[in-house]
Amino acid sequence: MPRRLVLLVLCLTTVLAGCQSENAGLTLMPGWQVSRLAECADDRPDMLALSGDGQYLYQSCETSESPLAPSLARIDLTSGKRDILLYGLHRADGLKLAPDGSLWLGEETEDGLIWRIKNPGTMEPGQRVDRQRLVSSTDRIAPLLTAGRFSHEGIAFSDDGRFAYLADEWEEGCVYRFILKSQQLQVMHEARGWLDIPQPIEARVEAEKLHGHLFNRIEDMERLPDGRILMAETGTGRILVLDDRAAKPTVSIFLQHAGLRHPDNLEWDASRNWLWITDDHNPSILWTWDGKTFSQIASHKGSEITGIESGPDGSIYINLQYRLFRPALTLRLFENP
Repeated sequence: MPRRLVLLVLCLTTVLAGCQSENAGLTLMPGWQVSRLAECADDRPDMLALSGDGQYLYQSCETSESPLAPSLARIDLTSGKRDILLYGLHRADGLKLAPDGSLWLGEETEDGLIWRIKNPGTMEPGQRVDRQRLVSSTDRIAPLLTAGRFSHEGIAFSDDGRFAYLADEWEEGCVYRFILKSQQLQVMHEARGWLDIPQPIEARVEAEKLHGHLFNRIEDMERLPDGRILMAETGTGRILVLDDRAAKPTVSIFLQHAGLRHPDNLEWDASRNWLWITDDHNPSILWTWDGKTFSQIASHKGSEITGIESGPDGSIYINLQYRLFRPALTLRLFENP
């Protein structure tokens, strides 16, 4: 090969590598750009939650149980600093800020619990949990035993602050309602509505006895502006909607699309009135739905897009998980001016 041609190939390779590095391998729809917020090592970042004041982005880490396993991270969006707040949970996944300002962190495992974290914005990094003895290094972190023991991924709160809705991410999982004031856990029955769970620690067994309505792996839940609760049923490729505004709850299909294979994380974008959906397929796809049109905003071959979250300024935050031989990333997507 002539020397000039070799140099040209090297230059093109360098340019393409630079583009790949800048976009982190994402294929973006025209009109969108991406910037890096943080590298996440092998922390397996999953769900995201933005603090009410917009300063912090919280991030669940789906690592296996270990005293050194990161379970919850906090990214300061002003400085870019990322701290590990909590170690020791098993496959931390579900993540949502509660009406009282506490952070709910759920474990996506058969014996998973919800852990309630008070004032996460001021908590010192490096806290520890012993999930076997149900103790932590600070009284600001405690298991919410009354919310049930099952695979906690989907979490949503009612618009009046009375209920938390919880989903068991299992092929035969149920949807639960947790009354915040009385701390009573209930399971949804298709004909009889909400039925009390006598022993929340045995929620799966109790739900089976009560013939709770079964779903095929509810991955995430998100509240719509009208108070209804969206649920991503990844086993069927559908987005369902739970309407609990009447005397008896109902569930119906909200969105189904031929391109949507395994819906995972959901986010309602109030600034655009869009629904964002991550698709856990190969390639992993970031979709939007504006009420009429289903659009692909980004995709990635070889990595999973997780944890969609929207900011009031129009920023969209995502993670890239399972990057081969490279650290996981947290990214910010934004539209061109």
